[in-house]
Amino acid sequence: MEEFLPITSIPDSQFEAIVQELATFSVGFLRVEDTPQGQDASLLGSGTLVAIGNTRAILTAHHVVRVLPRSGRLGLILSPTLQQHTIDTQGVTFLEIERGVEDSAGPDIGAVLLSPSIATAIGTKKTFYNLDLRRDTLLHWPPDRRDGVWFVHGFIDENTVEEPGTAQYSRVKRFYSLSGAGGPDEAVQVGKHDYFAFPVSYGGRSVAPTSFGGISGGGLWQVPLVRDDKGDLRHKTPLLSGIVFFQVPTTPTQCGVKCHGRSSVYGVAYEAIKGAAP
Repeated sequence: MEEFLPITSIPDSQFEAIVQELATFSVGFLRVEDTPQGQDASLLGSGTLVAIGNTRAILTAHHVVRVLPRSGRLGLILSPTLQQHTIDTQGVTFLEIERGVEDSAGPDIGAVLLSPSIATAIGTKKTFYNLDLRRDTLLHWPPDRRDGVWFVHGFIDENTVEEPGTAQYSRVKRFYSLSGAGGPDEAVQVGKHDYFAFPVSYGGRSVAPTSFGGISGGGLWQVPLVRDDKGDLRHKTPLLSGIVFFQVPTTPTQCGVKCHGRSSVYGVAYEAIKGAAP
């Protein structure tokens, strides 16, 4: 029997559990560089860790891949720590999958393929989402769009904070991720790609960021909900269902993002990553 619930009826404990799980698959990209005031880091975008066979990659937006440093070290946000996490750019492959001529229309999807040693190191702190396990289901028999609750998850540059440092650090920069809950509009198919619009309602506009800059490349997730034997609400395995790539123009009453959908992730990106893997 179907049950329709307002999002406000979902317990905070469930929201927290879902957000913690989504965070295990998510990373932020940083540019780390020397300045006259010392080393500095700037947020370049977000990404979702994925696995295809033996290949490990970070799924993101094409325009994010374009701005990542091609030499030296690439910074990653992997965990709450004062220690830098960086990887050698010689150990990754930058995959610019597809980019359209109009930013708002798409496509806009890319990936960073990781060498086995880098993937292993990241895997000690994060989890790679297995695209193979759910590919057929999400391409051909996806759950109803109204089943459960949806999230966009990534890092928001507007929330970045710089503070005076302590001990060996002259200053500290903190980067914050965001999980926005709601429901997307019906998917729109354009050629081999599909797209979801993820609007922020009037009620949520007051607490939403002014700008979603930094979340590009972050994941769009559908999280089915069930009731257990005691009647308590529980979430099932989150389903990666898209990639954020564009911010809808912000007005005083609304805002939102546009995302690639399942055909783009499990069709176009999957084949591109698989074909580029050594």
